[in-house]
Amino acid sequence: MTYRLVLKSAAAILMIFGLALVFIPNELMAVYKAEPLNQTGVYNTMLYGGTFIALAIMNWAASNAPTMADVRYVILGNLIINCASFAITLTRQLTSTETPQASWLNVALSFIFACLFGYLQFAKVPTSGPASTSIRG
Repeated sequence: MTYRLVLKSAAAILMIFGLALVFIPNELMAVYKAEPLNQTGVYNTMLYGGTFIALAIMNWAASNAPTMADVRYVILGNLIINCASFAITLTRQLTSTETPQASWLNVALSFIFACLFGYLQFAKVPTSGPASTSIRG
């Protein structure tokens, strides 16, 4: 899988969730069969959604970089975000009786993207020059 495809896939998913968190947070909670959020919860959820939208735009823009070397720090940042998300969502899923079963989707998405960005971060391939665009482009 190319770095461009991974970045664009992550961008698309982040944008979908980000827009939902900003504009329809309680409707998204209903999809998860979770309790409606109070005003503080809505506020924090909207801020979180805004962060997702910013990350989506960053990833989409980075997907147009000519080589993987040009986006190495974006890949590293995505790896860290997804590893942290995986640890948090899995821990919450396994320890909280209030976490809905539908939240396993969050665990799965963060695990998949942690693996994909981990592969991009640690794969032993050229990161600059013509070879990198043919291998990863």
